[in-house]
Amino acid sequence: MNSIPSGRFVVLDFETTGLSPAMGARVIEVSAREVVDGRAGHELLTFVDPGIRVPAEITQITGITTAMLNGAPTSAVAMRQLSSFIGSSPIVCHNAGFDRRFYEHEASEFLQGQPVRALCTLLLARRMFPGRRSYRLGGLISEMGIASPGRLHRASADTFVTVHLFDRICADARSRCRAEHFDHDVLHRLQRIRIADAHDWLATLGSPAPRSPAAGSRIPSRAFPAN
Repeated sequence: MNSIPSGRFVVLDFETTGLSPAMGARVIEVSAREVVDGRAGHELLTFVDPGIRVPAEITQITGITTAMLNGAPTSAVAMRQLSSFIGSSPIVCHNAGFDRRFYEHEASEFLQGQPVRALCTLLLARRMFPGRRSYRLGGLISEMGIASPGRLHRASADTFVTVHLFDRICADARSRCRAEHFDHDVLHRLQRIRIADAHDWLATLGSPAPRSPAAGSRIPSRAFPAN
């Protein structure tokens, strides 16, 4: 993972009972996997007892049942641990809007208004690898030959492959700009650049601005044919 910028990132994934915390969905599993200066670090992995039954369709997707969550930490306990583990580090997620919403909702009392900095490998992949038929996590890692250590739609497997996808994205982005300018801020801005402009935008990073004529200097005029 030599292409990931220096510093600490936390790759985060939640498995949940539904799509939106605003509609009552809750977290049932979390994996937070740190990358420090391009090296894999510790992983925080835990089931979470949501206090409600796991819907059958979620069990079908994830394999997680209500019985598996018996005795797991409550959301308050798990989110206290998670917010402490993440600290002020940026999070990295595939479809970050989803995970960020759940994190801000379930850990709100521990975040104390602190903004969550998020990088989205879905948005970044669209800019680095345009024209793909699908940007689903499973499809991307299959095309790139990234092997999963277990079934996807389980938090630990998802963060494992997302780390490697993030590294591939960083490698491609780094190759398109001057290395000394490649950092978290570049990635944060890149995910908001128009897809069609992303590669050109990277290529211009660090390029000197066009020089304006010095005061009092004469600007050569174009020759026009006489009337």
